[in-house]
Amino acid sequence: MADEMMKWPEWPEYSEHTQKRIEEVFQSNRWAISGYWTGEESMERKFAQAFADFNGVPYCVPTTSGSMALMLALEALGIGEGDEVIVPSLTWIATATAVLNVNALPVFVDVEEDTFCIDPRLIEAAITPRTRAIIPVHLFGSMANMDEINRIARKYGLFVVEDCAQSHGSLWNHQRAGTLGDIGAFSCQQGKVLTAGEGGVIITKDRRLFELLQQLRADSRVYCADSTQLIYGDMQLIAKGDIQGSNFCLSEFQSAILLDQLQELDAKNHIRETNAMYLNRELSKIDGIHVMKRPLQVNKQTYYGYVFRFDPHKFNQMNADQFSEMLRQKLHMGTFYLHPPYLPVHKNPLFCPWTKKRYPESVRKTEEYWRSLHMPVAEQASEQSIVIHHAILLVDPSQLSRIVNAVAEVANESCLMK
Repeated sequence: MADEMMKWPEWPEYSEHTQKRIEEVFQSNRWAISGYWTGEESMERKFAQAFADFNGVPYCVPTTSGSMALMLALEALGIGEGDEVIVPSLTWIATATAVLNVNALPVFVDVEEDTFCIDPRLIEAAITPRTRAIIPVHLFGSMANMDEINRIARKYGLFVVEDCAQSHGSLWNHQRAGTLGDIGAFSCQQGKVLTAGEGGVIITKDRRLFELLQQLRADSRVYCADSTQLIYGDMQLIAKGDIQGSNFCLSEFQSAILLDQLQELDAKNHIRETNAMYLNRELSKIDGIHVMKRPLQVNKQTYYGYVFRFDPHKFNQMNADQFSEMLRQKLHMGTFYLHPPYLPVHKNPLFCPWTKKRYPESVRKTEEYWRSLHMPVAEQASEQSIVIHHAILLVDPSQLSRIVNAVAEVANESCLMK
């Protein structure tokens, strides 16, 4: 069994070149952007410029995590106590907790059945005079309908913060994910397609937001305008003080890893996309299996997870936990690589704002309030879907048939159990 398990790709991946970049940081005497000038530009700034270029935007601010990227984005937009932010009910909890952490109220909206992204048809009904922003999440291997979301945002004068934690490099109408709203927020946590173990990135086209974001993540400091005037030992960060900040800076080690990985991101995303299309074709042939919709506006789709849905009526009323366990046993695949989707945020035990005394009562509310919310599509998704980690999409196409065969075996066995 151990031999079988080793046939699946390990994640994260790295190369000798990645190790050399880390060694450069060790030898540079600068391990953080708050370190002193050594005559060489920081790895963090090199990565920020490279990621901005990759996405076709002028401004990029790395930070400690995707969760912090979202929170700082909201702070830069002036969102806080008394405000409401619309978020999808199916996402990792950080989308909602980022709103809570600026003392604003997350307002949940259900998702589309065939993309698991926020349903634009339900957004307008959730808007109140307190609504300030929408956070669409490009989830697993789908993109939210940014045309409709931006139309609604313009109609009501709302900000749009794209949660791209799971969508590095996707294209909607030939524009990169993260460039379609006011701010794009990315995660570089271990499971992501661009990873440094932990980390986050924020991109924007707005210079004023860029100035605020820099200060929010670096104790109200920004990079000096002209590093050519610095001498060895100078500080490159200078006081600004337009807005109170804290220390959420990405280290030079993490920046070096991300800079190295970014060079291969498009190529690996292409492999994932090609293999996902193969799975779509083959799994669709199995009775009771449904693959996710790809809107016509999507020119390139990246995958944090490959998702398919199943009809419990065709699988002996099996739930997602039972289905995934059967698949894992057949494929000798651990839970990191194959599992059910997230629980809807309002049903997730990790989402418990009533336990935080620093939140205003209007935000933390009560356990009964949150748990009584009902989002039928999101709740069904967590019971009737399977997520396969993107690392599996990097295997040789011949290996993907093992997944198709395993799903077909579950289908046959479930029929025999009836």
